[in-house]
Amino acid sequence: MLTSPRMAPVSAPGLTLEPTTVTLPVTLTEPVRGKPKWVLPVAALLVAAVVAAFVVWLISGNDDPPPVTPTAPANEYLFQRMGETVEPVRDSDCVEHAYGQVKQFLIANPCRQLTRAVFLTATDSGRTVYTSLAVVRMPDRSTAEKLELLVRQDQTGSVNDLLREKKVTVPGLDRLSRGGFSAMTLDRDVVIAESDSADRDEDPAAHKAEMKRVSVEALRLAKELG
Repeated sequence: MLTSPRMAPVSAPGLTLEPTTVTLPVTLTEPVRGKPKWVLPVAALLVAAVVAAFVVWLISGNDDPPPVTPTAPANEYLFQRMGETVEPVRDSDCVEHAYGQVKQFLIANPCRQLTRAVFLTATDSGRTVYTSLAVVRMPDRSTAEKLELLVRQDQTGSVNDLLREKKVTVPGLDRLSRGGFSAMTLDRDVVIAESDSADRDEDPAAHKAEMKRVSVEALRLAKELG
């Protein structure tokens, strides 16, 4: 705003003039910018979000969400101990109950104990499957791993199942070594599973694969033999 210079007061008889300020209009070269119209709505949304997050925090607390525990897959087969082996058969001489190269290995590396039992289960197709479970306890884990490696090879022999020794009788089966096989090492124990069914599948490969699945799952039963 511009003002004109002040004039000295003029005196006249009976009249006194006061200085007058004259305001001149001024045009600005730059327009005055205000805040954009969208600023207030966005600010309101941000505030609302913060408040909502705070409310959720108050309700749920500051604890971390509980960890997700994976569900263990259900067992495919349910096993039952056969009556003749409700009490497992235990022997301290493994050589007497072995054959093939496995027998020779056990002569050179005597076991501490042999524990055997026979279980039965049923497949989805309705077949009754018999499984021999043998636990061979060796002096140490190293020897046990060597025995497992030998048992897994073809035509190297194994430990007799109780059907083979005629301590358990199953119509249509005189041994279980013609079916499916699996083995594993648990510390110094070698667990050997052999499964077969008198009602065989017409496809030999399919039958062997199914019997192997039974044997693989039967390995978990070793803890029941002690």
